[in-house]
Amino acid sequence: MLLRQIHFRKRPPHGTYYSKIYELIKDTDDLIKFEEQVEVLMHDTFTDLIGEAFTHLNKVMKKRSQKKDHTVERNDQRTIQFSFGPVTYNRTLLKDRDQDKYFYPLDKWLGFRKYQWHSPLVEVKVAELASQGSYREATRILSESTPVDMSHTTVGTIIKRVEKAQEEADKELVDELDIAATLPEGKKVDFLYSEADGVFVRGTKKRKHHEVYHGITYEGWSKNGERVSLVNPRVILTTLGVSEFWKEMQASSTYKYSLEDTQIITNSDGGSGYSAERFQEAFSQSNYPVLNQFNEFHNTGFVQHRYNI
Repeated sequence: MLLRQIHFRKRPPHGTYYSKIYELIKDTDDLIKFEEQVEVLMHDTFTDLIGEAFTHLNKVMKKRSQKKDHTVERNDQRTIQFSFGPVTYNRTLLKDRDQDKYFYPLDKWLGFRKYQWHSPLVEVKVAELASQGSYREATRILSESTPVDMSHTTVGTIIKRVEKAQEEADKELVDELDIAATLPEGKKVDFLYSEADGVFVRGTKKRKHHEVYHGITYEGWSKNGERVSLVNPRVILTTLGVSEFWKEMQASSTYKYSLEDTQIITNSDGGSGYSAERFQEAFSQSNYPVLNQFNEFHNTGFVQHRYNI
């Protein structure tokens, strides 16, 4: 009730966000509800602004395309769920008369797939959360921490798509490394840290699960107040098997770093497939012996959550 007892000498102008906040202060019973309503206002404001920006870009692309040999077929709307809320924008379907093909220039420029409903960041976050537990748990955490609300079946579809995309990209690195005459020139660092583990993910059907081979490399830690974050983390996820996982781990680090003078420090539970010999082979580019730390309670998902990556 204290918020309602506040009186401003001068009322903020109408039609501004100050005015909306003023109305929230006047109409909300307590600070908790006030903060919840302000958060909703923030998400609504950002989604509206980004939707307007996308719509403006569509108009610009539409004009440019009409100067070429393209004709306008129709205008419609599309909604993409971002981490801060759903963004709705106007888009134009064009026809390329030379190739007899239809396309949305804005969607093509933004990189949205034909039947994509969630932003790339949302898809990555969903995959990361699902790799630490069940699909249902991922939906619960996501809905509590963001405006994103989705079914556990959608989570299953997204994680399979993200895993497939990363597996294909990492396999390309492995194939390129196999045929390369020399190693690529990468970034030089004094220390590189790596962790690896297997995570069993429960699917949508009873007693159905699969193992995600999960690894991470990073250059150290940075601290901002009480918040600790990993420096330049890179996550490897695959379901293709432990041998393929270590090939991808080696290819990823080899392309990113020149490790000849780098000390490698690793951590795992020492279980099957995650031994010291596996790490030594994956980081054999280094002239130093790999320092292995074994932790029977090790879990890369815990590290990922703790250090906010």
